[in-house]
Amino acid sequence: MSALLGDIGTIEWSRRTNGILGRGEKARFLAAVVLQTSRALPRVLAYRAGRRGSGPDPSQLTPPDSSFAREVVEACSELEPTVVEHSYRSYIFGRALGHAEGIECDEEALFAATMFHDLAFPTMGSLTDKCFTLAGAEGAEPVLAGSSLPASTQSDVLEAITLHLNPAVPREQGAVQHLTHDGVLLDVLGVRAWELDPEGVQRVAQDHPRLGFTVAAEPVLHGHGRRVHGCRAGALFLAGFGPALKTSPWHVADRATAAGAATT
Repeated sequence: MSALLGDIGTIEWSRRTNGILGRGEKARFLAAVVLQTSRALPRVLAYRAGRRGSGPDPSQLTPPDSSFAREVVEACSELEPTVVEHSYRSYIFGRALGHAEGIECDEEALFAATMFHDLAFPTMGSLTDKCFTLAGAEGAEPVLAGSSLPASTQSDVLEAITLHLNPAVPREQGAVQHLTHDGVLLDVLGVRAWELDPEGVQRVAQDHPRLGFTVAAEPVLHGHGRRVHGCRAGALFLAGFGPALKTSPWHVADRATAAGAATT
């Protein structure tokens, strides 16, 4: 997977390219998406069918309660509740997966990365030449610069934001980067949910309601992919991200929630 993706999605690559894939990069990115999907899909479908695993209880984990964490939350105050709750769940799932893997991770950095990973959602409709992950990293940068996080950790957070659209982020790319990606992916597609306590996963969704997240986010991301030619969002949909969303264990509930909201 690393050989296919190379530096695609890193903060340096994003700044250099505005998050736009070159022709060869697009081919490699699509191949990586197809490969990762073929690996994960059978487990996702088994989980959806009720074959649950066991592992750490994510509902026992809570976000950090520090002055920096409160600044991060304040910086996200203009985001829709759907996005904010998704970010909270992604943080909790990322930390729980870290426990499952035995990975040590800076909790404040992971919190900042997961809370900021969709920071650019409100402006996605106006972006035409830049990946929204880079716009989100740029928006997060001033908050990070005013924190006590070391410069290297700040860079890890920015990179976690820009990398989260990749089909995979192996742990050798950094703990914050890896766990941000996998926490987000679990909340969107259910990948690796089988490594956590299933009842705990449900309790997380009770504490931080899904609010129809996958249904609400799909057209926003799809529209971004159409407007910003060559971005990874567009490549994901080209590789079948839309149908993949419908295999998510959470999609039926999200669709019901969205339908209920539309009729009220």
